[in-house]
Amino acid sequence: MPQPQLESHPRIVFGGDVMLGRIVKEEILVRGAGYPLGSIAPFMRAADLTIVNLECAITNRDTVWEGEAKAFYFGAPPAAVGSLVDVGVDLVSLANNHSLDFGRQGLIDTLTLLRDRGIAVAGAGCNVEEALAPAVVDRAGVRFGMAAFCDHQADFAAGADLPGIAFLDLDDERSACKRFQESLDRMRELGVEWPILSLHWGPNMVWKPSRRFVRLAHAAIDMGYAALFGHSAHIFHGIEFYKGRPIFYSTGDLVDDYAVDPEFENDGQLLFEVSLSGLAIREIALRPVFIDECRTTFAVGREFERITRRAVALCAEMETLVRRDGDRLIITDGSGGEYETVGDR
Repeated sequence: MPQPQLESHPRIVFGGDVMLGRIVKEEILVRGAGYPLGSIAPFMRAADLTIVNLECAITNRDTVWEGEAKAFYFGAPPAAVGSLVDVGVDLVSLANNHSLDFGRQGLIDTLTLLRDRGIAVAGAGCNVEEALAPAVVDRAGVRFGMAAFCDHQADFAAGADLPGIAFLDLDDERSACKRFQESLDRMRELGVEWPILSLHWGPNMVWKPSRRFVRLAHAAIDMGYAALFGHSAHIFHGIEFYKGRPIFYSTGDLVDDYAVDPEFENDGQLLFEVSLSGLAIREIALRPVFIDECRTTFAVGREFERITRRAVALCAEMETLVRRDGDRLIITDGSGGEYETVGDR
Protein backbone atom coordinates (compact mmCIF):
# COMPACT_ATOMS: atom_id res chain seq x y z
CA MET A 1 0.00 0.00 0.00
CA PRO A 2 1.44 3.44 -0.93
CA GLN A 3 2.37 5.62 2.03
CA PRO A 4 0.53 8.95 2.36
CA GLN A 5 2.67 11.98 1.62
CA LEU A 6 3.26 14.22 4.60
CA GLU A 7 2.58 17.92 4.13
CA SER A 8 5.77 19.96 4.28
CA HIS A 9 6.19 22.93 6.63
CA PRO A 10 9.07 24.94 5.17
CA ARG A 11 10.50 27.93 7.01
CA ILE A 12 11.89 30.86 5.03
CA VAL A 13 13.99 33.60 6.61
CA PHE A 14 14.33 36.95 4.84
CA GLY A 15 17.06 39.36 5.91
CA GLY A 16 17.48 42.86 4.54
CA ASP A 17 20.63 44.47 3.16
CA VAL A 18 23.90 42.75 4.08
CA MET A 19 26.76 45.23 3.69
CA LEU A 20 30.15 43.65 4.43
CA GLY A 21 32.43 46.46 3.20
CA ARG A 22 34.24 49.45 4.75
CA ILE A 23 34.45 49.07 8.54
CA VAL A 24 32.67 45.68 8.44
CA LYS A 25 35.41 44.54 6.07
CA GLU A 26 38.09 45.57 8.56
CA GLU A 27 36.32 43.71 11.35
CA ILE A 28 36.12 40.57 9.19
CA LEU A 29 39.84 40.77 8.41
CA VAL A 30 40.70 41.14 12.11
CA ARG A 31 38.00 39.05 13.83
CA GLY A 32 37.03 36.56 11.15
CA ALA A 33 34.06 35.98 8.85
CA GLY A 34 31.80 34.94 11.71
CA TYR A 35 31.97 38.32 13.44
CA PRO A 36 29.17 40.30 11.70
CA LEU A 37 26.36 37.73 11.87
CA GLY A 38 27.66 34.91 14.05
CA SER A 39 25.39 35.77 16.98
CA ILE A 40 22.24 35.09 14.93
CA ALA A 41 23.73 32.24 12.87
CA PRO A 42 21.99 29.31 14.64
CA PHE A 43 18.56 30.86 14.01
CA MET A 44 19.28 31.60 10.35
CA ARG A 45 20.87 28.20 9.68
CA ALA A 46 17.80 26.45 11.08
CA ALA A 47 15.59 27.80 8.27
CA ASP A 48 14.93 25.72 5.19
CA LEU A 49 15.61 28.72 2.97
CA THR A 50 17.50 31.90 3.91
CA ILE A 51 17.47 34.90 1.57
CA VAL A 52 19.22 38.29 1.82
CA ASN A 53 20.10 41.24 -0.37
CA LEU A 54 23.91 41.40 -0.68
CA GLU A 55 24.65 45.12 -0.73
CA CYS A 56 28.33 44.98 -1.76
CA ALA A 57 30.83 43.37 -4.08
CA ILE A 58 33.01 40.55 -2.74
CA THR A 59 36.35 40.95 -4.43
CA ASN A 60 40.05 41.70 -3.98
CA ARG A 61 39.86 44.51 -6.50
CA ASP A 62 40.59 48.04 -5.30
CA THR A 63 39.63 49.90 -8.49
CA VAL A 64 36.20 51.45 -8.11
CA TRP A 65 33.42 51.83 -10.66
CA GLU A 66 34.63 53.78 -13.67
CA GLY A 67 31.38 55.67 -14.18
CA GLU A 68 30.11 58.79 -12.45
CA ALA A 69 31.60 59.20 -8.96
CA LYS A 70 29.56 57.84 -6.05
CA ALA A 71 29.46 58.88 -2.42
CA PHE A 72 30.09 55.34 -1.17
CA TYR A 73 31.72 52.20 -2.56
CA PHE A 74 31.05 48.94 -0.77
CA GLY A 75 33.54 46.13 -1.27
CA ALA A 76 34.13 43.11 0.95
CA PRO A 77 37.14 40.75 0.97
CA PRO A 78 36.79 37.22 -0.44
CA ALA A 79 36.76 35.92 3.14
CA ALA A 80 33.41 37.67 3.58
CA VAL A 81 31.64 34.95 1.61
CA GLY A 82 32.17 32.91 4.77
CA SER A 83 29.93 35.37 6.64
CA LEU A 84 27.07 34.27 4.37
CA VAL A 85 27.94 30.58 4.44
CA ASP A 86 28.18 30.55 8.24
CA VAL A 87 24.60 31.80 8.62
CA GLY A 88 23.22 29.42 6.01
CA VAL A 89 22.37 31.92 3.28
CA ASP A 90 20.99 29.96 0.32
CA LEU A 91 20.02 32.74 -2.06
CA VAL A 92 21.01 36.39 -2.53
CA SER A 93 19.77 39.24 -4.64
CA LEU A 94 22.53 41.18 -6.39
CA ALA A 95 20.11 43.53 -8.15
CA ASN A 96 21.18 46.65 -6.27
CA ASN A 97 23.21 49.82 -6.65
CA HIS A 98 26.42 48.52 -5.04
CA SER A 99 27.05 45.20 -6.79
CA LEU A 100 29.34 46.89 -9.34
CA ASP A 101 31.04 49.33 -7.00
CA PHE A 102 34.34 47.68 -7.88
CA GLY A 103 33.67 47.33 -11.56
CA ARG A 104 32.28 44.63 -13.76
CA GLN A 105 35.18 42.35 -12.87
CA GLY A 106 34.31 42.90 -9.22
CA LEU A 107 30.81 41.61 -9.97
CA ILE A 108 32.24 38.57 -11.76
CA ASP A 109 34.41 37.88 -8.72
CA THR A 110 31.33 38.11 -6.51
CA LEU A 111 29.32 35.74 -8.69
CA THR A 112 32.16 33.22 -8.77
CA LEU A 113 32.73 33.28 -5.00
CA LEU A 114 29.02 32.86 -4.24
CA ARG A 115 28.42 30.06 -6.70
CA ASP A 116 31.56 28.22 -5.62
CA ARG A 117 30.07 28.11 -2.10
CA GLY A 118 26.67 26.93 -3.27
CA ILE A 119 24.83 30.24 -2.86
CA ALA A 120 22.28 30.93 -5.60
CA VAL A 121 22.09 34.39 -7.16
CA ALA A 122 19.29 36.41 -8.72
CA GLY A 123 19.35 39.86 -10.31
CA ALA A 124 22.87 40.01 -11.75
CA GLY A 125 25.02 38.07 -14.16
CA CYS A 126 27.73 38.04 -16.79
CA ASN A 127 25.18 39.23 -19.36
CA VAL A 128 21.58 40.42 -19.44
CA GLU A 129 20.22 36.91 -19.97
CA GLU A 130 21.87 35.74 -16.75
CA ALA A 131 20.83 38.86 -14.86
CA LEU A 132 17.16 38.38 -15.78
CA ALA A 133 17.11 34.64 -15.14
CA PRO A 134 15.28 33.69 -11.94
CA ALA A 135 17.11 31.63 -9.35
CA VAL A 136 15.53 28.28 -8.45
CA VAL A 137 16.16 26.47 -5.17
CA ASP A 138 14.56 23.23 -3.96
CA ARG A 139 14.04 23.05 -0.20
CA ALA A 140 11.82 20.94 2.10
CA GLY A 141 9.91 19.46 -0.81
CA VAL A 142 9.08 22.84 -2.37
CA ARG A 143 10.58 24.44 -5.46
CA PHE A 144 11.22 28.12 -4.69
CA GLY A 145 12.15 30.72 -7.26
CA MET A 146 13.17 34.37 -7.15
CA ALA A 147 13.46 37.09 -9.76
CA ALA A 148 15.26 40.28 -8.70
CA PHE A 149 15.33 43.83 -10.07
CA CYS A 150 16.70 47.25 -9.07
CA ASP A 151 15.30 50.65 -10.03
CA HIS A 152 18.43 52.80 -9.58
CA GLN A 153 21.97 53.04 -10.98
CA ALA A 154 20.96 52.51 -14.61
CA ASP A 155 24.60 52.41 -15.71
CA PHE A 156 24.98 49.15 -13.74
CA ALA A 157 22.56 47.43 -16.13
CA ALA A 158 23.70 44.21 -17.76
CA GLY A 159 24.04 44.12 -21.54
CA ALA A 160 24.08 41.47 -24.23
CA ASP A 161 27.74 40.72 -23.45
CA LEU A 162 28.20 42.99 -20.46
CA PRO A 163 28.12 41.93 -16.79
CA GLY A 164 25.66 43.87 -14.69
CA ILE A 165 22.39 43.93 -12.79
CA ALA A 166 18.75 43.51 -13.76
CA PHE A 167 17.90 47.21 -13.90
CA LEU A 168 14.23 48.12 -14.25
CA ASP A 169 12.61 51.55 -14.61
CA LEU A 170 9.69 51.36 -12.20
CA ASP A 171 8.39 54.76 -13.32
CA ASP A 172 7.06 52.94 -16.38
CA GLU A 173 4.57 50.76 -14.53
CA ARG A 174 3.25 48.98 -17.61
CA SER A 175 6.71 47.91 -18.76
CA ALA A 176 7.70 46.93 -15.23
CA CYS A 177 4.64 44.71 -14.87
CA LYS A 178 5.38 43.15 -18.23
CA ARG A 179 8.86 42.23 -16.96
CA PHE A 180 7.39 40.85 -13.71
CA GLN A 181 5.03 38.68 -15.73
CA GLU A 182 7.81 37.43 -17.99
CA SER A 183 9.85 36.39 -14.97
CA LEU A 184 6.87 34.65 -13.41
CA ASP A 185 6.17 32.82 -16.67
CA ARG A 186 9.78 31.65 -16.74
CA MET A 187 9.46 30.33 -13.20
CA ARG A 188 6.29 28.48 -14.15
CA GLU A 189 8.20 26.81 -16.97
CA LEU A 190 10.85 25.75 -14.44
CA GLY A 191 8.26 24.21 -12.12
CA VAL A 192 8.55 26.83 -9.37
CA GLU A 193 5.80 26.44 -6.76
CA TRP A 194 6.59 29.47 -4.57
CA PRO A 195 7.75 32.44 -6.70
CA ILE A 196 9.30 35.48 -5.02
CA LEU A 197 9.80 38.94 -6.50
CA SER A 198 12.79 40.84 -5.07
CA LEU A 199 12.89 44.60 -5.62
CA HIS A 200 15.66 46.99 -4.57
CA TRP A 201 13.60 50.13 -4.93
CA GLY A 202 13.01 53.65 -3.76
CA PRO A 203 14.89 56.18 -1.62
CA ASN A 204 16.75 55.71 1.65
CA MET A 205 15.19 56.52 5.01
CA VAL A 206 11.48 56.71 4.27
CA TRP A 207 8.81 55.28 6.57
CA LYS A 208 6.48 53.81 3.99
CA PRO A 209 6.24 52.87 0.31
CA SER A 210 4.94 55.26 -2.31
CA ARG A 211 1.50 54.75 -3.83
CA ARG A 212 3.19 53.64 -7.03
CA PHE A 213 5.10 50.95 -5.18
CA VAL A 214 1.88 49.74 -3.57
CA ARG A 215 0.28 49.48 -7.02
CA LEU A 216 3.25 47.55 -8.37
CA ALA A 217 3.31 45.21 -5.39
CA HIS A 218 -0.39 44.47 -5.70
CA ALA A 219 0.00 43.87 -9.42
CA ALA A 220 2.78 41.35 -8.75
CA ILE A 221 0.64 39.44 -6.25
CA ASP A 222 -2.33 39.55 -8.65
CA MET A 223 -0.10 37.86 -11.26
CA GLY A 224 0.69 35.00 -8.92
CA TYR A 225 3.80 35.85 -6.93
CA ALA A 226 3.78 34.24 -3.48
CA ALA A 227 5.67 37.08 -1.79
CA LEU A 228 7.37 40.39 -2.51
CA PHE A 229 10.80 40.89 -0.91
CA GLY A 230 11.62 44.61 -0.93
CA HIS A 231 14.70 46.46 0.28
CA SER A 232 16.74 49.66 -0.17
CA ALA A 233 15.22 52.04 2.42
CA HIS A 234 17.69 50.93 5.18
CA ILE A 235 14.76 50.76 7.61
CA PHE A 236 11.89 48.26 7.71
CA HIS A 237 8.37 49.12 6.61
CA GLY A 238 5.05 47.74 7.69
CA ILE A 239 4.05 44.37 6.26
CA GLU A 240 0.92 44.10 4.17
CA PHE A 241 -1.11 40.96 3.58
CA TYR A 242 -2.72 41.19 0.18
CA LYS A 243 -4.91 38.32 -0.98
CA GLY A 244 -3.31 36.12 1.65
CA ARG A 245 0.25 36.83 0.56
CA PRO A 246 2.90 38.93 2.29
CA ILE A 247 4.36 42.11 0.88
CA PHE A 248 7.60 43.14 2.58
CA TYR A 249 7.96 46.63 1.12
CA SER A 250 11.28 47.08 2.91
CA THR A 251 13.14 44.54 5.02
CA GLY A 252 15.66 47.17 6.18
CA ASP A 253 19.27 46.21 6.89
CA LEU A 254 20.73 43.09 8.46
CA VAL A 255 24.31 44.28 9.01
CA ASP A 256 26.21 47.45 8.11
CA ASP A 257 28.51 50.18 9.44
CA TYR A 258 26.12 53.09 8.89
CA ALA A 259 25.70 56.09 11.16
CA VAL A 260 22.58 55.88 13.31
CA ASP A 261 19.98 58.47 12.38
CA PRO A 262 18.26 59.76 15.55
CA GLU A 263 14.87 59.92 13.81
CA PHE A 264 14.94 56.57 12.02
CA GLU A 265 16.99 54.64 14.61
CA ASN A 266 18.35 52.37 11.91
CA ASP A 267 20.39 50.29 14.34
CA GLY A 268 17.09 48.55 15.21
CA GLN A 269 16.02 46.10 12.51
CA LEU A 270 14.08 42.88 11.95
CA LEU A 271 14.50 39.36 10.67
CA PHE A 272 11.41 37.99 8.88
CA GLU A 273 10.54 34.30 9.29
CA VAL A 274 7.78 32.91 7.09
CA SER A 275 6.35 29.52 8.07
CA LEU A 276 4.33 27.61 5.51
CA SER A 277 1.79 24.84 5.73
CA GLY A 278 2.20 23.20 2.38
CA LEU A 279 2.29 26.28 0.16
CA ALA A 280 0.05 28.47 2.32
CA ILE A 281 1.25 30.98 4.90
CA ARG A 282 0.87 29.64 8.43
CA GLU A 283 2.44 32.58 10.23
CA ILE A 284 5.12 35.23 10.00
CA ALA A 285 7.42 35.77 12.95
CA LEU A 286 9.43 38.98 13.27
CA ARG A 287 12.65 38.85 15.29
CA PRO A 288 14.00 42.26 16.40
CA VAL A 289 17.76 42.59 15.92
CA PHE A 290 20.25 45.27 16.92
CA ILE A 291 23.30 46.40 14.93
CA ASP A 292 26.21 47.70 16.99
CA GLU A 293 29.86 48.02 15.95
CA CYS A 294 29.25 46.12 12.69
CA ARG A 295 27.75 43.13 14.53
CA THR A 296 24.13 42.00 14.61
CA THR A 297 22.57 40.42 17.69
CA PHE A 298 19.03 39.66 18.79
CA ALA A 299 17.63 42.75 20.46
CA VAL A 300 16.90 42.73 24.18
CA GLY A 301 15.66 45.22 26.76
CA ARG A 302 15.05 48.78 25.61
CA GLU A 303 16.22 48.03 22.05
CA PHE A 304 13.71 45.17 21.78
CA GLU A 305 10.89 47.36 23.08
CA ARG A 306 11.53 50.28 20.72
CA ILE A 307 11.86 48.02 17.68
CA THR A 308 8.66 46.24 18.70
CA ARG A 309 6.72 49.49 19.09
CA ARG A 310 7.81 50.65 15.66
CA ALA A 311 7.04 47.31 13.98
CA VAL A 312 3.57 47.14 15.53
CA ALA A 313 2.75 50.72 14.53
CA LEU A 314 3.99 50.41 10.96
CA CYS A 315 2.15 47.12 10.44
CA ALA A 316 -1.03 48.64 11.88
CA GLU A 317 -0.88 51.29 9.16
CA MET A 318 -1.04 48.39 6.70
CA GLU A 319 -4.01 46.94 8.63
CA THR A 320 -1.80 44.06 9.76
CA LEU A 321 -2.10 42.98 13.39
CA VAL A 322 0.99 41.92 15.33
CA ARG A 323 0.97 40.07 18.64
CA ARG A 324 3.90 39.52 20.94
CA ASP A 325 4.98 35.97 21.76
CA GLY A 326 8.05 36.03 23.99
CA ASP A 327 10.96 37.27 21.90
CA ARG A 328 8.97 37.08 18.66
CA LEU A 329 6.32 39.24 17.04
CA ILE A 330 3.69 37.11 15.32
CA ILE A 331 1.55 37.92 12.30
CA THR A 332 -1.16 35.58 11.08
CA ASP A 333 -3.24 36.24 8.00
CA GLY A 334 -6.86 36.39 9.05
CA SER A 335 -8.27 35.89 5.56
CA GLY A 336 -8.18 32.10 5.74
CA GLY A 337 -7.15 32.05 2.10
CA GLU A 338 -4.58 29.61 0.78
CA TYR A 339 -1.91 30.36 -1.74
CA GLU A 340 -2.31 28.57 -5.06
CA THR A 341 0.73 27.18 -6.79
CA VAL A 342 1.64 28.83 -10.06
CA GLY A 343 0.90 25.53 -11.72
CA ASP A 344 -2.74 25.84 -10.67
CA ARG A 345 -3.24 29.07 -12.56
